[in-house]
Amino acid sequence: MDSAHSSSPPAAALLTAAKVPFTVHRHVEIRTGADIRACTAFTEKDIEKSLKTVAFSVGPDRLALAAVPGPARIRYGRLASVLGVPRSALAAADEAALQRLDMERGGVGPLCDAPDVTVVFDAAVPQMGSVLCGSGRSDCTVEARAADIVRIPSNSMVADITSP
Repeated sequence: MDSAHSSSPPAAALLTAAKVPFTVHRHVEIRTGADIRACTAFTEKDIEKSLKTVAFSVGPDRLALAAVPGPARIRYGRLASVLGVPRSALAAADEAALQRLDMERGGVGPLCDAPDVTVVFDAAVPQMGSVLCGSGRSDCTVEARAADIVRIPSNSMVADITSP
């Protein structure tokens, strides 16, 4: 683990600044849902009460984060519509985009206050209670109330972006 990983994850600073109570759960580096199940102490119930966040490039200079309940599937057409772009404009964020977000693959989360990043929360998220979500790093996860997380990003919206 390098020295950058001995400090708090990026999400911690945003939660602290917003005076939101939270817990950091440290674990081995994870990249996938299978890693979460195999390499952490999180249970299926924990995963059901988690936020899955996917990073997208939306054209050459815009980024978006889509945060949905862990088991849910993102409806890309709905997400594109909410962002005001054609579906073809959405692409998975590459490593350079994740670096701009100060996030690692496996640690992408909805806590971002960059004004040029749009965070779209699924309509179900604000009522989820306490949730686990990406911290920005792949070796720790944060836990906080979803209603608090939703109010932190400076450019965010809540919309129906998942399959029923």
